[in-house]
Amino acid sequence: MILFVLAMKEEAKEILAHEIHNKNVLLTGIGKVNAASKLSSFLATNKVEVIFNLGFAGASKPYQVGDVVLIDQASYHDFDLTLFGYKKGQVPGLPELFYSSTKLIEEVKTKLSNFKTGRLFTGDYFMTEDNSDSFVVDMEGAALYHVAYQANVPILSIKVISDVMGMDNHYDSYKKFESDQGAKTLFEVYKSL
Repeated sequence: MILFVLAMKEEAKEILAHEIHNKNVLLTGIGKVNAASKLSSFLATNKVEVIFNLGFAGASKPYQVGDVVLIDQASYHDFDLTLFGYKKGQVPGLPELFYSSTKLIEEVKTKLSNFKTGRLFTGDYFMTEDNSDSFVVDMEGAALYHVAYQANVPILSIKVISDVMGMDNHYDSYKKFESDQGAKTLFEVYKSL
């Protein structure tokens, strides 16, 4: 089974209206705990061969609103046990970074024509600060990678950039993207996989 995991109905509305046979869709709700809980429950009762996480994400520059980004690695930005010798974002007993399946990345690169790649940071707040590093940020992705790692299921996250840190009228721009462009772009990605 191929499983497509999305957080919000706003992201999935086009996909849910045009679901494709053998492409199962799981909505988790927003946040790390919701994502991990829903995916764990689903994996406990279903045989999943591949997980694709699709969704909106914020980003730093030079990403732009509407960019499609293949995530090569994911970690938490709001988990910090550096005092005890761990890397920032590292959960004890787990790797510092969670990696996307290289096989899935290579397969998807042949199916999508216009994409970028990047690193994903996940945390339970909507990050708006400008940052000099180049990255993508969301509220579920690393938790999904965490569960997939423990279940030994290949995963790839594909994010559509909804907002860029430091942009003018951040909230209004995000809401416009969400209502006009976001779900359509995710549906195009979904269809191509």
